[in-house]
Parts: sequence; C-alpha cells; structure tokens
Amino acid sequence: MSVQYDVMILGGGINGCAIARKLSREGKKVCLLERSTIGCGTSSNSSKLIHGGLRYLETGRFGLVKESLKDRKRLFELYPDLVEMVPFYLPVYDDSLRPWWMIRTGLGMYDLFSRQPEYHCKHIKNEDFAGKFPGVKMAGLHRVYVYYDGKTNDLELTRRIARDAVSAGCDVRENCQVISIKGNARVFHIMYKDGRGEYEAEAPVLINATGPWIDEVNDQYQLPHNYRINKVSGIHIVINKSLVPDCMFLQTSNRRIFFMIPWTEGQTIIGTTERMEKSRCDDIKVQEEDINYLLECANHYLREKISRYDICHTFLGIRPLVMDKNDKGDATSMSRDYKIEVIREGKTKLIHVYGGKLTTCLSMAEKVGARV
Repeated sequence: MSVQYDVMILGGGINGCAIARKLSREGKKVCLLERSTIGCGTSSNSSKLIHGGLRYLETGRFGLVKESLKDRKRLFELYPDLVEMVPFYLPVYDDSLRPWWMIRTGLGMYDLFSRQPEYHCKHIKNEDFAGKFPGVKMAGLHRVYVYYDGKTNDLELTRRIARDAVSAGCDVRENCQVISIKGNARVFHIMYKDGRGEYEAEAPVLINATGPWIDEVNDQYQLPHNYRINKVSGIHIVINKSLVPDCMFLQTSNRRIFFMIPWTEGQTIIGTTERMEKSRCDDIKVQEEDINYLLECANHYLREKISRYDICHTFLGIRPLVMDKNDKGDATSMSRDYKIEVIREGKTKLIHVYGGKLTTCLSMAEKVGARV
C-alpha cells in the first residue's frame, strides 16, 4: 500500500534539506529520499564557506552576489553556532594579476551589497600583516585588505537543516535506493527500498534535488528534462600544520583564486581546483595533478615550503554548474547560480533544481516552494 505525500524530494544535500524544511514548515506532508546519509556528497565536501561570492562581481553576476549575501546574513542569524563571520585577508602583491584598485573597488561593491557595516572591509598596514602572518612571504607585498565572510561546518549545517525539517514533520529516509519512478497526469508513484524492505509512496509533486547526480538520475529513471549540468571538481588538500591564523584569499598566476583556511586540530585547508569532468560522479577522484597544483599555489606565498608529505587528507566536491548560453567552456566563467525547471502534466509537477551552492540554499528553497 502506497503512503500518500504532498511532495517527494530526491536528494539529501543542502538544497534538498532546505526545500524539505521550507515545505514542511508550510504544512506540506513531505518525504525526502537519500541514497546514503544526509549531506554525504558535495554538501560535506565544500570549501566550508558561507560567502557572497566576491569573485562573481568580476563577471557581473551582481544578482547572485546580492542573494548570497542576504542568505549569508540569514544563515548566520538562524544558526549562529554553526556559521560565524570571520576575517579574510587579501594580500595584493606586485605580481598579482588584479591590481589593488580593482580589488578595492570589488570590496567596496561587496560592502555595499552586504548592508552590514560592521563587516565592511579595511586596509591594514603591511607590517601589521607581517606580524600576524609570519609564515607568509612579504617580498613584493603591495598592500593588504581585510573583509568578512562566513565559515561553517558544512556537514553539520546540512544535518541541522534536515533535523529542522524532521521537527516540522518531514519524513527523511536515508540509505534507500529508488527502484522505480512512474508518473501519470495525477500522481508520481515511487518504489524504493532500504535494509529493512521495499516501500511505495505517491505524491503529485516530485522534486529532483540530486545536485551533481541530477543528469544521471534523469537518465536512469527517464525523467523528462530540458537542461543538463556541467560537473566541475573542487579538490581540497588538508595540511597537518597551522599555516595561517586566519582565512586568506589569494590569486594564482592564471587569474584564479584559492583559499587557505585554518581548520580544527591545527590543520589548514587549501582549495580549490576547477576542472571540468566528464565521468560519472562516483568515478571522479582526486588526481596527483590536483595536489601538485594546490601545493604550487600555496608555496608561491609561504616562507617554508609544504610538500606531499604534509598532507593528511584530501577531499573532493563536485559543483553542478549550468552553462551560460554564450559560455566558452571555462569553468571559472560559468554561473554559480541555480535554475529551477518545472514540468507539468495534468495535476502533477516535476521540479528539477540545477546548480546552486551552499550559501543560497534558503533563497533557492523559497523559490522552489513558490512553484510547488
């Protein structure tokens, strides 16, 4: 016998959980299906940042930056024990490809969009920076700015949002495999199983929030769709040393950026890469060239070089990016924004969520809720 729901959600990442939280709080009877455990995929392998996207200003994505900064503030207020505003140091060197005035202009726009004067950027003296960051090279340092963004434990944040959904009445099923999805003009019929048995559920609304797996899910269950995503791998290395006392935002020689982020137990996270991937999500692995690239980027700024032997852990997140119409295929130029597609048949709605990022989960959930 099928259990009746108002909405079924596929995917227990940050977006699926935020949607479940939103709809359950509105009184909808919701069931979320996750093939593994909540937040086990990309949502626990991010750069651990709740940020507005300073670098998106360079490509004119002002709407995304504004929305991200709005959600940054909301997540900070909702989950102050998990999201904290921290300083980011942005040193500009003589060989930096973006000059200081461009950086300062971008930071000024960032402040304007954030509407949080207590977190506005400032210029600090080179000697003050040298005293705070003794492990970072000073040769060629032109000037240093400090701005603020959010830092979080991405897995715990995703799990907290899932618990909020459960508290509002959502039925969250982990470690379950969807056997089949069949739809008609009235309802979607879903069969799934876990370690205890097989189950049937029905709902007039089905939401596909499977992140980078969305194309594979659409193909496997023959779900109608009009878009596909580009998979971009973001690799991080964890150094078993405290390299920096606070977060640093740095430029590479090819105009990309990377972070050094102090982490637990005296460790430092360095990331991230941006490489287009064609393989299935489960087949994408960290490669030696990724590690060498991040080591080279970091060593360009460090007084004492780090090596492969200093790495205690690596992790990989896959970003599902929707390609812009006029995009040339460079991962750095693709939109980090999300796209919501609604396919109607009779009384049913199939809603696909393409793309998105950790920070904008609340706004994305509201927009999906409006379409439900």
